[in-house]
Amino acid sequence: MRYARGKRYGADMKFPCPIKRRSRNPGFVWNIIIGRARVNNHGMGRRRGSETIKRNTYRAVLRNGDTMQKTARMIYPVLAAMLLLFAVFSGCVTEIPDSCNLTEGELADRYLAQAATIRDLQSEYVVYSGMAAGDLRVEKISFYFKTPSFTRIEMEPETAGEQGSFATSSGTSTSWYDSRTRVYDLYSGMNLSREYDYQRMVRQIIADRDFAILERDTEHGASRYLIEVVTDPWSDRYTPYISSRVRARVEPSTGLAWEVATYYDSSVAGQPTLAPGMVLPTPTPPPVDMAPPGTIDRSELPNREVRYESIAVNSGIPDSYFEFVPPEGSSPRCIPKYVNYVEPPRMDPSVPISEPLSGRLRYSLNETDSGRVVTLERGEILEITLRIIPSLATRWLMPAEGSGLELLNAGAFSVLPDDLDLNSSGAMVYFKSNGYYRWRFLAKDPGTTTFDGIFSLDGCDIGDAKRFNLRVRVIDNTSPAL
Repeated sequence: MRYARGKRYGADMKFPCPIKRRSRNPGFVWNIIIGRARVNNHGMGRRRGSETIKRNTYRAVLRNGDTMQKTARMIYPVLAAMLLLFAVFSGCVTEIPDSCNLTEGELADRYLAQAATIRDLQSEYVVYSGMAAGDLRVEKISFYFKTPSFTRIEMEPETAGEQGSFATSSGTSTSWYDSRTRVYDLYSGMNLSREYDYQRMVRQIIADRDFAILERDTEHGASRYLIEVVTDPWSDRYTPYISSRVRARVEPSTGLAWEVATYYDSSVAGQPTLAPGMVLPTPTPPPVDMAPPGTIDRSELPNREVRYESIAVNSGIPDSYFEFVPPEGSSPRCIPKYVNYVEPPRMDPSVPISEPLSGRLRYSLNETDSGRVVTLERGEILEITLRIIPSLATRWLMPAEGSGLELLNAGAFSVLPDDLDLNSSGAMVYFKSNGYYRWRFLAKDPGTTTFDGIFSLDGCDIGDAKRFNLRVRVIDNTSPAL
């Protein structure tokens, strides 16, 4: 039996409250305590007062029923939110305390989640290489990145890199400026991200989840972990060169790597068999008698080490910073008119290019005639013969602008010197022969043609290339020669 306490004539009274419907509203009990369910004290007896208490109590329950439900609808969401906040801030739902030792899986989850929030990054790092060969080389590089795939690198002064050299990439094309030669290349095939983005390298290693944690330190405040991935015997999966191990000191709370070291572990049994054209870095010399034949010797001396000096993320780097602007006074490394040069079709190859041409041959020019201006009448023939080196891939690229000439025939040929000993070896005969490339043009219509030729491999790095320049005017045979 529950009782409600009231007061009559100054004395405490205890009344039974046989309430079958139990209220969830704590306000109802409080109302009874503060005396809202009062006893009728106008001369009524104990029994009548008891019945009045019952009626008032029942009415109070009905009156407070709706209020109870409304209050519950308001209080329950608030309580749920408070419990969720308590769980989050205590670290038991979404966060692992930085003071805890992470497993490889936990490190990968946390690191990759933080790395995914990086929209742009600017950093400075120093690259140490050549330690294994005793020839230390130091390069300091400023590296910039912005999503989706903008990249820029700058070679800093007082390092082995060319001070002032820089490159930019949009992800599909790369432009490079070489401060030593003061030339720039708008068509560089270099992949800046693979060559210089060590943050990308470490993200790939962690995403593959095949690494091991070697140690953890808190010297820099936030926990940093030394991780290692082994790619024995040798691989270029993570590095642009052959390596067998990669170590990185990473910070899971920021998704950044602060140190990267690559290793080339030599085989005691000998060097690996490589694909054609693949070049190995300088190997770490294996200690003598340290491993049985046929095993891999692991060395703690890296062949390259990268240390970041500063990193800033999400600073709002503008897109314009990744636009390539050639420095004043520079020149292009590759000239499009040479790179894209295609020799015109031959119109009359009936006379071999190595044989003399009968008919209206007006001029037969060579390298000593570079810079001349000549005039032809319609129907006359111009012949240009320039020296080449047999078997050498370097060739004459002879783009022409203008009109008036038609290519009859062109090609390379060799001439043996008169004093050559034919009894010598075939190789000597071949290399002592004189090579030439010859063009024959027909003056077909009035007009002017300008030749601007170079002796080059592919139209790039032509600063010291041999050149041949010529200007040809074609006139009607009835017009006065100029």
